[in-house]
This record gives sequence, structure tokens and C-alpha cells, in this order.
Amino acid sequence: MSREHLKKKAQEALKEADGNASLAARLLHGWALEDRELLQALVKPMLPSLSLLAVQRAAGKDDGYRASRRRRSPPVTEKAALEAVAEALSGKRAPAMSSTRTPLTAPSEASTRHRSAVQFLASAYKPKS
Repeated sequence: MSREHLKKKAQEALKEADGNASLAARLLHGWALEDRELLQALVKPMLPSLSLLAVQRAAGKDDGYRASRRRRSPPVTEKAALEAVAEALSGKRAPAMSSTRTPLTAPSEASTRHRSAVQFLASAYKPKS
């Protein structure tokens, strides 16, 4: 049941986010904080690794390599995350990560040497009649 519930909620999040995976993930995260069954379905596959990590840290075997190699973003509260999702959905503010592409610029003019090289190659592959 939990796997089906997770799939249904993930599809619902994608639908509400108009296909934007980043926004859908944030929505799903917010829902998981409120829905215990959804949270368990999300965490269950990673629980063995998380348990091992907790034990390694408790045993003092966590050398801090990963933590020192990457920048940590400031912690985000649940309320702030949910407000950001609500603002993005309402259109008041654009989401932080958007799937929109920047408009393409027109290609620059090709040099004379390039044009002659392309014409030469094209003539070499012309069918002979």
C-alpha cells in the first residue's frame, strides 16, 4: 500500500507542478512531513544506509570527508519551504530552479573560409548524374 501511495502522491505533485520535477519534489517533501505513511514510503528504501551512517557516526568513524568537501546550504525550516512552494504555485515568485530555457541567439556570420570549406565538402558529396 505504501509504495502505491508514494507513486500516487508523486504523480499528483508532478501534475500540480506542471511537470516541473524540482517543484514537484519540494511539494512531495512538504506533504511527507504531514503524512506519516508517505514519509515511511520515501525513507524505507534508504533506511539500511541511514542506519549504518548513524552507527558509524556514533562509533566515531565518520571522518568528516564528505561534509568538508561540499558546501552546506543553510537549513530551511518546514514552514519556509512550504511557503516557498505556495508562492511558486501562486505565480507570485518564480521557482528557484526552472525548467525554462534561455532564448537562443542568432548564429554569427560564418567566415568566407568556412563557407568555402562547406561548399567544397557539399560538392564532394553531390550525386553525379
